[in-house]
Amino acid sequence: MAGPIIRNYKGGSIIYFEKDRSEDIYVLRNGRVVLTYTAIDTGYEVKEDVRLGEFFGVKSALGKYPREETAQVVGGATVLVFKLHEFEIFVSEKTHLILKMMKVFSSQLRQVHKKLREILGQAEARNPAFELMNVAEVFYKNNNFEHAAYAFGKYLEHYSSGPYAGRAAELLDLAKKGNPYPINMPPLVYEASASPRMTQEGLQNIMKLASEKPSMGSGVDNSITSLYNRAHTFLNVGKFEDAIGIFKELTGRSDFKYDSEKKLVDNALFQMGVCLLKLNNLDTASNTFSAYIKKHPSGESVKESLFHLAEIAEMQGDRQRAGMLFGKVALLPPERDSLSQKARQKAKELSA
Repeated sequence: MAGPIIRNYKGGSIIYFEKDRSEDIYVLRNGRVVLTYTAIDTGYEVKEDVRLGEFFGVKSALGKYPREETAQVVGGATVLVFKLHEFEIFVSEKTHLILKMMKVFSSQLRQVHKKLREILGQAEARNPAFELMNVAEVFYKNNNFEHAAYAFGKYLEHYSSGPYAGRAAELLDLAKKGNPYPINMPPLVYEASASPRMTQEGLQNIMKLASEKPSMGSGVDNSITSLYNRAHTFLNVGKFEDAIGIFKELTGRSDFKYDSEKKLVDNALFQMGVCLLKLNNLDTASNTFSAYIKKHPSGESVKESLFHLAEIAEMQGDRQRAGMLFGKVALLPPERDSLSQKARQKAKELSA
């Protein structure tokens, strides 16, 4: 067996496009890769980060069907690339990897069945253990860290061997630190508890105490990375004004210690523009994207900023400016990524 090869990608590179056909399987060695796809249930675009050491492109390669998502590199990345036969030999020697992937695929399949039941009106009867975990996560997703931590703690107290014990412990630790809800956390999937030990009345009492629980006074992590992740979480869930407030705060930070923190501070201005565009505040969004390009002419989001400026010009009825900007985007490296393809198509449409 020749083994996997190592590939280095620059920021903005596309590893593969949605609907591509390939049997390559990837492992993220370092850097950042984002998977973009359209959610079946909502129709909205979803972005998910690949974790370090995580495989991606597995299902489509094994099933020999088109890619379900686009894999794009942000800020540079190194990946291991397996051919299908190499991957099969590799995992056959590592049972724990097979079990891990089976769990992931099974969870995804259960989500499909759950959505189908909801569409057919066949709602599940849920038990207190699931409801307690679900409410705790709602608290967390709304950045109510203290109430979330209290509820997770109660879950672990009453269901220390329950189906969500590991998940609850992980989220409890993150909530206590004031970190935002992790965007890569798999969806909470209903699993019947073998021996429910709490009545609905008991659950209601815990939730009442959680909602009334006074502040624990625990410090919130206001580091640059934590704030940026928190703002990005707000952006992902549609709380654009909350996200803008944090991104604006970040643009004034100068206490970064690492290059990675400086990049986040620089990119906060671009993310503000994205939020303003989502709010349909076109003039301010245009000014913000222009300010980002002027302030960071070599920034990693210059190409996207130009693309958004072109979109805004088109929405405002300035077809000539929009076509010119889309043309510029199409010529910026890498010229074969999805953004260039979209820009090239838009420029063609506007010139017709």
